[in-house]
Amino acid sequence: MAKQQKSHPLRLWFFRKKGNLKGFTLIELLVALFIGGIIVSLLLFTVVQLLQTNQREASRSDTQREMQMAIDYISRDLREAVFVYDGRCLTPPGDATLTCPGLTNYLPPEIAGSGNTDNIPVLAFWKVDPLPDTLIVSCKTNARAIATTTNSANLPPAVVGVPCISRQMYTLVVYSLSGRAEDNWRGRARIKRYQLPQFTSNTPAGSPQQTPGWYYPAGQDTNFSRWPLSASGSASLQTVRPAIANTPNQVLVDFVDLSGSVADAACPATAQPASPALPLPQNYVITPAPNPLTNTPARGFYVCVKGATSNGTLNQEVVVRIQGNAAGRPGIPRDRASVPIPMETRVLIRGVLNKV
Repeated sequence: MAKQQKSHPLRLWFFRKKGNLKGFTLIELLVALFIGGIIVSLLLFTVVQLLQTNQREASRSDTQREMQMAIDYISRDLREAVFVYDGRCLTPPGDATLTCPGLTNYLPPEIAGSGNTDNIPVLAFWKVDPLPDTLIVSCKTNARAIATTTNSANLPPAVVGVPCISRQMYTLVVYSLSGRAEDNWRGRARIKRYQLPQFTSNTPAGSPQQTPGWYYPAGQDTNFSRWPLSASGSASLQTVRPAIANTPNQVLVDFVDLSGSVADAACPATAQPASPALPLPQNYVITPAPNPLTNTPARGFYVCVKGATSNGTLNQEVVVRIQGNAAGRPGIPRDRASVPIPMETRVLIRGVLNKV
């Protein structure tokens, strides 16, 4: 009996503690889940926003880097130019007062065909390139014949019409702004580069043939501004229109803005001379020229050209402006109005041929 009396209070305490244990009710669980869901949703929303912001900034950075690379490439190309056309020569039918017939009339239809409004020539110039390696080898092989032949008609066929003395050739380069919908290109517009060299890299060494549509731009029968018309303007000196298959119109950079900031499209003002006796400096000419119908050309890529009236006898200056648009890249919808990334540089032409 004594043992039972001693153990009885312990059993009572145990059963009392066991009876006080309680769990969560269904309402408490639902409230906890609701609060936890709100916290997790806020955290996920914040993470998604951070990821989207990071993606947008990465897309803007990629576009800015590509625009910088493009404007650097164009600047290097321009520095070696010998003559740059301005807007008066790139708008058909040209400017009669400058005896400039309009270069676009003699470019491939891909760039400036009839009714073409979605691939606009912006920057056109002549530069000097080295001859293809095959022709340089032919010039070396026939060096003795070149030195001893007084009549060019009697030269070996491998070097007829080849400028072996200078080993350089004129190349026409045209940059255009294309807003045409094309496969594999997602931007609003892109800059394309077309070139028309005297000879291409696959020119055969045995009997070299000039690129169809090319004609010497600085001879007695024509000049840069009148090319490819004769001096009298009576006929074109081109044998056939340039063939796109031989000289493709290649994309230089994508994600360029098509319209740009039209209201801000203006060229730098030219400073007046210090003395009235000095000649007035030439003004910059915006290129491409305003469309006479809409007066609102595409300005995502345009240039300001000074000195085109010198016809290649003086060094010219060119201001190049490109506005990138990251719309269409990851994280930035293509239908977004604009994500502008402007770039500008000024280039002094360094070409020395035909300079006075």
